[in-house]
Amino acid sequence: MKKHTLTFLLLLVFAIGGLAQTRTYNMPHYDAKRFHFGYLIGYNFANFAIKPQTNLNNYDSLMEIETSGMSGFDIGIVVNLRLWEYLDFRFVPHISLIDRKVDYAIGNGNIQENIWVSKNIESVYLNLPLVFKLKSSRMNNFRFYSVFGAQYGFDMATRSKKRNPVNDIMLKLKASDLQVIAGVGTDFYLESFKLALEFRMVYGVINILKPEDNFFANSVDRLSTKTFQFSILFE
Repeated sequence: MKKHTLTFLLLLVFAIGGLAQTRTYNMPHYDAKRFHFGYLIGYNFANFAIKPQTNLNNYDSLMEIETSGMSGFDIGIVVNLRLWEYLDFRFVPHISLIDRKVDYAIGNGNIQENIWVSKNIESVYLNLPLVFKLKSSRMNNFRFYSVFGAQYGFDMATRSKKRNPVNDIMLKLKASDLQVIAGVGTDFYLESFKLALEFRMVYGVINILKPEDNFFANSVDRLSTKTFQFSILFE
């Protein structure tokens, strides 16, 4: 993730924190609710965790395989169940627009520089996460929290069943993915609603590469999800 993006996110946290620090104790009975609802918008930076085959010499002139992360967008809703004073259970279904690349370095005869061939993979995930939210004590109009859980993701734009074009072999992914989630955030209690800024990492636990008999798929042993998400939640 680019440094200027991280700097912007940190400045946003401090700016909203400043707005929340008033002498008025906002929404004093908010956390006593059994259920509450909201929505989120977010930014994601998605990549792959890749494991190439042990010996790439078996694949002609293939020299190296790398992955490239790219930015995307999230939007969804929040359903929160209060379990205890400091523990909530949350269902946060959301749509994620994700774009990633797998890059192959192919030797070019006597020329020292390799030829890079990129396989761009665009996904539109419907994510269904179930997470626990562990909260600190409220400090005037803000509190810190951590989240952990798991989610099922279904790629609504999967190309797994499409035929490869004649002159362009696609790298295909399975439609379903299972991921674990860990993150931290801060709740800000404003005058009429609660706003949260949340940072989380999402890691796939299964191999989502669809096996096919071609050069690009056979040279990869395992491909799994790795995503950073920053979300703004309005509750």
